[in-house]
Amino acid sequence: MPQASTPPRLIVLVPEEGGGISRLFQQLQRGGGQDDRSRLEIDFFLSHDKRRGALLRFPGRLGRFLARLIFRRPAACHINLASRGSTLRKAIFAWLCRRASVPYVLHLHGGGYRDFFCNLPAPLRNIVRAFFRRAARVIVLGQVWRDFVVEVIGVDPARVVILPNAVHGPDAVPNRDAPGRVPQILFLGRLGPGKGIPELVEALARDDMRSLSWRAVLAGDGQVAETQAAVAAAGLDDRVEVPGWVGPEAVEALLAASDILVLPSHVENLPLSMLEGMGYGLCPVVTPVGAVPDVIRDGQNGLLVPVDDAGALAGVLARVVSDGELRGRLAARARADFEASYDIRHYREKLEAVYLDVLGENDQRSAR
Repeated sequence: MPQASTPPRLIVLVPEEGGGISRLFQQLQRGGGQDDRSRLEIDFFLSHDKRRGALLRFPGRLGRFLARLIFRRPAACHINLASRGSTLRKAIFAWLCRRASVPYVLHLHGGGYRDFFCNLPAPLRNIVRAFFRRAARVIVLGQVWRDFVVEVIGVDPARVVILPNAVHGPDAVPNRDAPGRVPQILFLGRLGPGKGIPELVEALARDDMRSLSWRAVLAGDGQVAETQAAVAAAGLDDRVEVPGWVGPEAVEALLAASDILVLPSHVENLPLSMLEGMGYGLCPVVTPVGAVPDVIRDGQNGLLVPVDDAGALAGVLARVVSDGELRGRLAARARADFEASYDIRHYREKLEAVYLDVLGENDQRSAR
């Protein structure tokens, strides 16, 4: 181990801004959860960008990463992982780590990873299995993902760590007690079928919702024009706003102004927008996909709705729109659970504990 005066350095591979995982690590990069007790120095490295020509820039990025491995000699590397191209790129980064004798930690985020892995040709599945099994630790976001990497990919259970996502939240929940307040429903995420946007628009257009007073904001990238057209075709222009992608400050303003966080996804890992809604004291209405059931207990801190069921979604939304007492009770419990388990101010310490376990094992091997 390095001397106490020189904390061990970790390289963390982060993607370009845009998705939930990039938001999480950008918050850490800005100092979220870091204080004088931090025992590690974290060096963030942009592993991929979404601009045109990214593939042509990838060899240069690998070269810069290899230079850091050789000349800055990190104690370990943290590799954030999703499916498809992310797995291919990160497997190359992991190979470089092995060549440099630097242990790596995999952090699985992709909600569709099971389908991606199971649909790979057998030779590629074997490569991905080796990629996972050679990791010093595999961090997953919930029990369903632990079961997957242990039972399907074959990772040693002792090397798998469940560490749920975390986000920033306000110190206090915004006041929503104004007389005559019209409840606002908020969706944050990629607009499209995978997030349940078609059935959400259908649910909002149903008679049991039309008879109530509410407004909604569907914010995110993806199929923005298509969603705007669907809202217009449903005759919801006066109630539903589709602003497209919004930045961090606008997201915070929307969370503060809203009452219900809706996320009728078909596939998720553990969505940050749901945790953000909990942090701002919104009532979650979500589908039980990925690690969501680890967080949301139906009728206690939110409501669960079946996947791809516009009728059920309309019924649940109508229930929390019309029943302010129920909405407030679920939201208060969601906020309490956020404070206990999903506040980013406690996240870095938990993440560093994983790293320190890895470094301790590495030291023991080196001493043999």
